Amino acid sequence: MATFNGTDLGVYIDGTLIAGSTDCSLSMSTEVIDISTKDSSAYRGILPGMRSATVTCSGLVDYTHATLKDVPDLFDLFDGRTQVTLKFSNEATGDESYTAQAFLTSLEQSAGVEDTATYSATFEITGAITADTIS
Repeated sequence: MATFNGTDLGVYIDGTLIAGSTDCSLSMSTEVIDISTKDSSAYRGILPGMRSATVTCSGLVDYTHATLKDVPDLFDLFDGRTQVTLKFSNEATGDESYTAQAFLTSLEQSAGVEDTATYSATFEITGAITADTIS
């Protein structure tokens, strides 16, 4: 079974990695349409309905990163309601990556006393997700 280090997995906005990320996730789901009838022997019948997906990431706040997407860049996306191309990938040749159009729908920054400042961001996918093998 092939595995890889989760540290290599990242979220990319328009081809640029989000800075300071400590974790990320891609969550996909399908709503169900209930097609149960009185003659279904008291078992639920379903059909797949609308699909949706979210990408989340969180990490350490960096207000001044020169080459990666940092918290001010994320704020600009949120404030501008900007649609972006989002990629969830480890960028390793032969591995799978997932790409879709998305909007940043949630951005949070936290800072405790004598603690590291952190952020979390949630992107909602709009449209289909494309799975590709990295070449």
